[in-house]
Amino acid sequence: MKNFIKALLCLTTMLVLVSNSGSVYAAIAGRVQFVHGKVQLTTATGVTHAIKKGDAVNEGDTLISAQTASAQIRMEDGGIIAMRPDTKLQFDRFIFNGQQDGTERSFFSLFKGGFRAITGLIGKMNKANYRITTPASVIGIRGTDHETFVVTPDSSLAAATPIGTYNKVNLGETSMTTEKGTVFVLPNQMGFAGAADQMPQLQPINLNIFTVTAQPAPQASGDKHEGNREGGREVRETSTMDKNEMRETTTMDKNEMRETTTTDKTGVEGAATLTPSTEDAVTNTIPTTTGGLTEQPH
Repeated sequence: MKNFIKALLCLTTMLVLVSNSGSVYAAIAGRVQFVHGKVQLTTATGVTHAIKKGDAVNEGDTLISAQTASAQIRMEDGGIIAMRPDTKLQFDRFIFNGQQDGTERSFFSLFKGGFRAITGLIGKMNKANYRITTPASVIGIRGTDHETFVVTPDSSLAAATPIGTYNKVNLGETSMTTEKGTVFVLPNQMGFAGAADQMPQLQPINLNIFTVTAQPAPQASGDKHEGNREGGREVRETSTMDKNEMRETTTMDKNEMRETTTTDKTGVEGAATLTPSTEDAVTNTIPTTTGGLTEQPH
Protein backbone atom coordinates (compact mmCIF):
# COMPACT_ATOMS: atom_id res chain seq x y z
CA MET A 1 0.00 0.00 0.00
CA LYS A 2 2.86 2.34 0.86
CA ASN A 3 4.47 1.65 -2.51
CA PHE A 4 1.20 2.45 -4.25
CA ILE A 5 0.89 5.77 -2.43
CA LYS A 6 4.52 6.63 -3.24
CA ALA A 7 3.96 5.85 -6.93
CA LEU A 8 0.79 7.95 -6.94
CA LEU A 9 2.62 10.90 -5.39
CA CYS A 10 5.41 10.61 -7.99
CA LEU A 11 2.88 10.59 -10.81
CA THR A 12 1.11 13.64 -9.38
CA THR A 13 4.43 15.50 -9.10
CA MET A 14 5.26 14.71 -12.72
CA LEU A 15 1.89 15.99 -13.91
CA VAL A 16 2.40 19.23 -11.97
CA LEU A 17 5.84 19.70 -13.50
CA VAL A 18 4.50 19.14 -16.99
CA SER A 19 1.61 21.58 -16.51
CA ASN A 20 3.97 24.25 -15.12
CA SER A 21 6.66 23.84 -17.73
CA GLY A 22 4.69 25.62 -20.46
CA SER A 23 6.52 25.73 -23.75
CA VAL A 24 9.11 23.14 -22.67
CA TYR A 25 6.57 20.46 -23.52
CA ALA A 26 4.73 22.44 -26.18
CA ALA A 27 4.74 21.21 -29.75
CA ILE A 28 7.55 22.55 -31.92
CA ALA A 29 5.95 24.69 -34.62
CA GLY A 30 9.13 25.46 -36.55
CA ARG A 31 12.77 26.48 -36.39
CA VAL A 32 14.54 29.76 -37.09
CA GLN A 33 16.27 29.67 -40.47
CA PHE A 34 17.36 33.27 -40.60
CA VAL A 35 17.34 36.28 -38.28
CA HIS A 36 18.53 39.83 -38.87
CA GLY A 37 18.59 42.31 -36.03
CA LYS A 38 16.83 41.84 -32.72
CA VAL A 39 13.84 39.51 -32.64
CA GLN A 40 12.49 38.56 -29.21
CA LEU A 41 10.64 35.34 -28.40
CA THR A 42 8.29 35.16 -25.41
CA THR A 43 7.08 31.72 -24.34
CA ALA A 44 3.59 30.92 -23.07
CA THR A 45 4.99 31.08 -19.52
CA GLY A 46 6.43 34.57 -20.01
CA VAL A 47 10.11 33.76 -20.51
CA THR A 48 11.72 36.10 -23.07
CA HIS A 49 14.95 35.75 -25.04
CA ALA A 50 16.43 36.84 -28.37
CA ILE A 51 16.20 34.21 -31.10
CA LYS A 52 19.06 32.93 -33.23
CA LYS A 53 19.39 30.61 -36.19
CA GLY A 54 18.42 27.05 -35.30
CA ASP A 55 16.20 27.94 -32.33
CA ALA A 56 12.86 26.18 -32.00
CA VAL A 57 9.61 28.16 -32.08
CA ASN A 58 6.94 26.37 -30.08
CA GLU A 59 3.18 26.42 -29.93
CA GLY A 60 2.18 29.39 -27.78
CA ASP A 61 5.33 31.43 -28.48
CA THR A 62 5.17 35.09 -29.52
CA LEU A 63 7.78 36.75 -31.74
CA ILE A 64 8.39 40.51 -31.73
CA SER A 65 10.78 42.06 -34.24
CA ALA A 66 12.47 45.42 -33.77
CA GLN A 67 12.07 48.33 -36.18
CA THR A 68 14.84 47.10 -38.48
CA ALA A 69 14.75 43.38 -37.69
CA SER A 70 13.37 40.40 -39.57
CA ALA A 71 13.30 36.61 -39.32
CA GLN A 72 12.33 33.50 -41.24
CA ILE A 73 10.79 30.41 -39.68
CA ARG A 74 10.65 27.01 -41.38
CA MET A 75 7.49 25.30 -40.14
CA GLU A 76 7.41 21.60 -39.29
CA ASP A 77 4.93 20.94 -42.11
CA GLY A 78 7.25 22.51 -44.69
CA GLY A 79 5.71 25.98 -44.69
CA ILE A 80 7.69 29.23 -44.49
CA ILE A 81 7.02 32.35 -42.41
CA ALA A 82 9.00 35.49 -43.33
CA MET A 83 8.51 38.03 -40.55
CA ARG A 84 8.84 41.74 -41.30
CA PRO A 85 10.24 44.52 -39.07
CA ASP A 86 8.15 45.95 -36.22
CA THR A 87 5.91 42.89 -36.10
CA LYS A 88 4.20 40.97 -33.31
CA LEU A 89 3.19 37.44 -34.28
CA GLN A 90 1.91 34.67 -32.03
CA PHE A 91 1.97 30.95 -32.87
CA ASP A 92 -1.34 30.13 -31.21
CA ARG A 93 -1.58 26.44 -32.00
CA PHE A 94 0.41 23.95 -34.01
CA ILE A 95 -0.32 20.23 -34.37
CA PHE A 96 1.33 18.09 -37.00
CA ASN A 97 2.22 14.42 -36.80
CA GLY A 98 3.72 14.19 -40.26
CA GLN A 99 0.56 13.48 -42.20
CA GLN A 100 -2.76 15.07 -43.13
CA ASP A 101 -5.25 13.13 -41.05
CA GLY A 102 -7.55 15.96 -40.00
CA THR A 103 -5.91 16.54 -36.61
CA GLU A 104 -3.32 19.01 -37.93
CA ARG A 105 -3.64 22.67 -36.94
CA SER A 106 -1.72 25.87 -37.71
CA PHE A 107 -3.24 28.96 -36.09
CA PHE A 108 -1.58 32.36 -35.83
CA SER A 109 -2.43 35.76 -34.37
CA LEU A 110 -0.95 38.85 -36.00
CA PHE A 111 -1.21 41.90 -33.74
CA LYS A 112 0.86 44.40 -35.71
CA GLY A 113 3.26 44.51 -38.64
CA GLY A 114 3.31 41.74 -41.18
CA PHE A 115 4.71 38.57 -42.65
CA ARG A 116 4.75 36.58 -45.84
CA ALA A 117 3.77 32.91 -45.76
CA ILE A 118 4.09 29.98 -48.09
CA THR A 119 1.83 27.35 -46.58
CA GLY A 120 2.97 23.78 -46.03
CA LEU A 121 0.95 20.60 -45.73
CA ILE A 122 -1.38 21.96 -43.06
CA GLY A 123 -4.43 23.41 -44.76
CA LYS A 124 -3.72 21.73 -48.08
CA MET A 125 -6.61 19.30 -47.72
CA ASN A 126 -8.47 20.72 -44.71
CA LYS A 127 -8.62 24.48 -45.24
CA ALA A 128 -10.17 25.22 -41.84
CA ASN A 129 -7.06 23.85 -40.14
CA TYR A 130 -5.02 26.94 -41.08
CA ARG A 131 -5.96 30.49 -40.16
CA ILE A 132 -4.58 33.88 -39.20
CA THR A 133 -6.46 36.03 -36.71
CA THR A 134 -5.94 39.80 -36.74
CA PRO A 135 -7.71 42.59 -34.83
CA ALA A 136 -9.97 43.23 -37.83
CA SER A 137 -10.46 39.88 -39.58
CA VAL A 138 -9.76 36.17 -39.82
CA ILE A 139 -7.80 35.00 -42.87
CA GLY A 140 -8.18 31.54 -44.33
CA ILE A 141 -6.24 29.93 -47.17
CA ARG A 142 -6.52 27.64 -50.16
CA GLY A 143 -2.94 26.52 -50.67
CA THR A 144 -1.16 29.79 -51.07
CA ASP A 145 1.70 32.25 -51.05
CA HIS A 146 0.34 35.37 -49.40
CA GLU A 147 1.27 38.40 -47.30
CA THR A 148 -0.65 39.81 -44.35
CA PHE A 149 -0.06 43.21 -42.75
CA VAL A 150 -1.76 44.95 -39.81
CA VAL A 151 -1.57 48.74 -39.50
CA THR A 152 -2.18 49.81 -35.90
CA PRO A 153 -2.72 53.36 -34.54
CA ASP A 154 0.89 53.49 -33.30
CA SER A 155 2.32 52.27 -36.60
CA SER A 156 4.65 54.50 -38.60
CA LEU A 157 2.32 53.90 -41.56
CA ALA A 158 -0.82 55.09 -39.75
CA ALA A 159 -0.41 58.70 -40.88
CA ALA A 160 -0.63 57.76 -44.56
CA THR A 161 -2.41 54.39 -44.52
CA PRO A 162 -5.82 53.50 -43.05
CA ILE A 163 -5.72 51.37 -39.91
CA GLY A 164 -6.74 47.75 -40.49
CA THR A 165 -5.70 44.42 -41.97
CA TYR A 166 -4.27 44.08 -45.48
CA ASN A 167 -3.93 40.76 -47.29
CA LYS A 168 -2.15 40.36 -50.63
CA VAL A 169 -2.07 37.06 -52.56
CA ASN A 170 0.84 36.01 -54.76
CA LEU A 171 -0.36 32.47 -55.51
CA GLY A 172 -3.47 30.51 -54.57
CA GLU A 173 -6.37 32.16 -52.77
CA THR A 174 -7.27 33.53 -49.35
CA SER A 175 -10.46 34.56 -47.62
CA MET A 176 -11.00 37.53 -45.32
CA THR A 177 -13.86 37.25 -42.84
CA THR A 178 -15.34 39.77 -40.40
CA GLU A 179 -18.65 39.96 -38.55
CA LYS A 180 -20.18 41.42 -41.72
CA GLY A 181 -19.10 38.81 -44.26
CA THR A 182 -16.32 37.29 -46.34
CA VAL A 183 -14.38 38.26 -49.46
CA PHE A 184 -12.04 36.02 -51.46
CA VAL A 185 -8.67 37.32 -52.61
CA LEU A 186 -7.02 35.94 -55.75
CA PRO A 187 -3.45 36.31 -57.11
CA ASN A 188 -2.33 39.92 -57.59
CA GLN A 189 -5.26 41.17 -55.50
CA MET A 190 -5.40 42.75 -52.05
CA GLY A 191 -8.16 42.51 -49.48
CA PHE A 192 -8.70 45.08 -46.73
CA ALA A 193 -10.68 45.00 -43.49
CA GLY A 194 -10.82 48.19 -41.46
CA ALA A 195 -12.43 46.64 -38.38
CA ALA A 196 -14.21 43.53 -37.19
CA ASP A 197 -17.61 45.22 -37.63
CA GLN A 198 -16.91 46.32 -41.23
CA MET A 199 -17.33 44.34 -44.43
CA PRO A 200 -13.95 43.41 -45.95
CA GLN A 201 -13.38 44.55 -49.52
CA LEU A 202 -11.02 44.22 -52.44
CA GLN A 203 -8.87 47.29 -53.06
CA PRO A 204 -5.98 48.27 -55.33
CA ILE A 205 -2.74 46.99 -53.86
CA ASN A 206 -1.48 49.48 -51.29
CA LEU A 207 2.00 50.53 -52.41
CA ASN A 208 2.85 51.86 -48.95
CA ILE A 209 2.80 48.25 -47.77
CA PHE A 210 3.38 46.01 -50.79
CA THR A 211 5.38 46.32 -54.00
CA VAL A 212 4.17 45.40 -57.47
CA THR A 213 6.47 45.22 -60.48
CA ALA A 214 5.55 45.59 -64.11
CA GLN A 215 5.00 42.48 -66.20
CA PRO A 216 8.09 41.58 -68.27
CA ALA A 217 7.92 42.49 -71.97
CA PRO A 218 7.16 39.49 -74.25
CA GLN A 219 10.10 37.99 -76.09
CA ALA A 220 10.35 37.52 -79.83
CA SER A 221 8.76 34.34 -81.09
CA GLY A 222 12.09 32.95 -82.26
CA ASP A 223 13.80 33.34 -78.88
CA LYS A 224 14.12 30.47 -76.49
CA HIS A 225 11.97 30.83 -73.39
CA GLU A 226 12.37 28.67 -70.34
CA GLY A 227 9.06 29.49 -68.71
CA ASN A 228 5.80 27.66 -69.28
CA ARG A 229 2.82 29.31 -70.92
CA GLU A 230 -0.78 28.42 -70.22
CA GLY A 231 -3.39 30.28 -72.27
CA GLY A 232 -0.84 32.97 -73.20
CA ARG A 233 0.08 33.69 -69.57
CA GLU A 234 3.57 33.05 -68.31
CA VAL A 235 3.95 30.84 -65.27
CA ARG A 236 7.54 30.67 -64.09
CA GLU A 237 9.08 27.33 -63.18
CA THR A 238 9.51 28.05 -59.50
CA SER A 239 5.98 26.86 -58.82
CA THR A 240 3.12 25.12 -60.58
CA MET A 241 -0.64 25.37 -60.48
CA ASP A 242 -3.16 22.70 -61.48
CA LYS A 243 -6.82 23.17 -62.48
CA ASN A 244 -8.13 22.73 -58.94
CA GLU A 245 -5.79 24.80 -56.81
CA MET A 246 -2.17 25.65 -56.28
CA ARG A 247 0.06 22.68 -55.60
CA GLU A 248 2.35 23.22 -52.66
CA THR A 249 5.37 21.90 -54.55
CA THR A 250 8.14 23.76 -56.29
CA THR A 251 10.37 22.75 -59.16
CA MET A 252 14.01 23.46 -59.81
CA ASP A 253 14.77 26.65 -61.72
CA LYS A 254 17.97 27.83 -63.39
CA ASN A 255 19.43 28.88 -60.02
CA GLU A 256 19.10 25.32 -58.67
CA MET A 257 16.45 26.41 -56.16
CA ARG A 258 14.59 23.43 -54.79
CA GLU A 259 11.65 24.12 -52.53
CA THR A 260 13.09 26.56 -49.95
CA THR A 261 16.72 25.46 -50.12
CA THR A 262 19.47 27.01 -52.22
CA THR A 263 23.16 26.38 -52.80
CA ASP A 264 25.43 29.40 -52.46
CA LYS A 265 28.41 30.28 -54.61
CA THR A 266 30.73 28.19 -52.45
CA GLY A 267 28.69 25.08 -53.10
CA VAL A 268 27.40 24.88 -49.54
CA GLU A 269 23.71 24.16 -49.26
CA GLY A 270 21.92 26.55 -46.95
CA ALA A 271 18.53 27.93 -46.01
CA ALA A 272 16.92 30.19 -48.56
CA THR A 273 15.06 33.20 -47.26
CA LEU A 274 11.64 34.43 -48.21
CA THR A 275 11.50 38.13 -48.98
CA PRO A 276 8.36 40.23 -48.32
CA SER A 277 7.35 42.21 -51.37
CA THR A 278 8.34 45.55 -49.86
CA GLU A 279 12.01 44.65 -49.95
CA ASP A 280 14.43 44.64 -52.89
CA ALA A 281 12.91 43.49 -56.17
CA VAL A 282 13.44 39.81 -56.89
CA THR A 283 12.23 37.23 -59.41
CA ASN A 284 8.63 36.24 -58.73
CA THR A 285 6.38 33.33 -59.49
CA ILE A 286 3.71 35.62 -60.94
CA PRO A 287 4.82 38.21 -63.49
CA THR A 288 2.97 41.16 -61.95
CA THR A 289 4.13 40.77 -58.34
CA THR A 290 7.37 40.56 -56.43
CA GLY A 291 8.36 38.37 -53.53
CA GLY A 292 10.67 35.57 -54.60
CA LEU A 293 13.30 33.69 -52.62
CA THR A 294 16.62 35.42 -52.03
CA GLU A 295 19.66 34.54 -50.01
CA GLN A 296 20.04 36.75 -46.94
CA PRO A 297 23.02 37.21 -44.59
CA HIS A 298 22.89 35.26 -41.32
